[in-house]
Amino acid sequence: MFQAQCNISITNNDVKNINFNFVHSIEIESSYENLTDTCKIIIPRKLTFEDKPLFSGDTPIFKRGDKIEVSIGYVPNITKVFSGYIKNVGSNVPTVLECEDEMYLLKQYTVNYPSKVGLIERSKKGKLLKHPQVIPFSVKLDELLDYCLTDHDISYEIIDNIDLGSFRVINATPASVLDKLKSEYGLYSYFRDGVLHVGFANDASVTSEAEFKMEEVIINSDTLEWQRAEDVRIKCVAISMNPDNTKSDPIEFGDPDGNQITIHKYNMDAKSLEFAAKEWIKENKYTGYRGEVETFGEPIMKHGDRIKLTSVKLPERDGTYLIKKVKRVYGVDNGNHQIFTLGAKVG
Repeated sequence: MFQAQCNISITNNDVKNINFNFVHSIEIESSYENLTDTCKIIIPRKLTFEDKPLFSGDTPIFKRGDKIEVSIGYVPNITKVFSGYIKNVGSNVPTVLECEDEMYLLKQYTVNYPSKVGLIERSKKGKLLKHPQVIPFSVKLDELLDYCLTDHDISYEIIDNIDLGSFRVINATPASVLDKLKSEYGLYSYFRDGVLHVGFANDASVTSEAEFKMEEVIINSDTLEWQRAEDVRIKCVAISMNPDNTKSDPIEFGDPDGNQITIHKYNMDAKSLEFAAKEWIKENKYTGYRGEVETFGEPIMKHGDRIKLTSVKLPERDGTYLIKKVKRVYGVDNGNHQIFTLGAKVG
């Protein structure tokens, strides 16, 4: 039988590094939809180092803003599954550490873009305007990220250097800027191995695939939900962001009475946008599994990876799905588990 193990490594501002492997539980959530990966660790409040409390008392060794890494696995293997910063140290018993990945850093300062706004103060005939007009500034994605991130030594990768058109924010955190890119341009942002990735949904930086057999490693195989395509009622609304910062007319495809999902694309004509909407419906209106799949802690999977579900009893239900979200649960009572939220069926 495999023995689950973990290791927590925390480094404070004094560059003091302390490792410990006794916790009550660890819960990690990671998804490209959520912008920020989170980690919650419950530990004994009386945990000490050199006779000093780690997280409580008048002079705790560790506190908000300290770097943290979490590794989980089975003896003798252990893999880093989270890195980030302590967001909050709970004051109750036991102590709860709330942590965020590197997105935490992008919530600690604000930016203005552009730094200076040009104004048209006179009409073409030279008359002084009562209400000066703002001169639109056009910016590309790479330029915007470079402006927001360079001074803080954060590396990033983009799927395409999209022209964002006129883009303006005032006293916004870089995380808020990324959230604006998601809501207005359909660009998703997430950290992977310390690098910020910005692109469209499911544009994973690294994608892998693994097979999981229902009768062997799927813990909730008896309760996993099965759906038929004819019972799925969904409608896709596709919108293209044009280079001049305008949006196209929406293209709708699917069931008129279905649950509506809006997808964003960049610089697509009506025909291409319609094709994208039809492909989205094809990927999501399927006969197959939906919901969450709970399994053991290995092999370690990430959002954007592909999970191939196979069955000896029901081989006709075999299929491959994108992983939209990963939740890791580790603890004295739970052992080491992964819970995958299934996305589109891709095979």
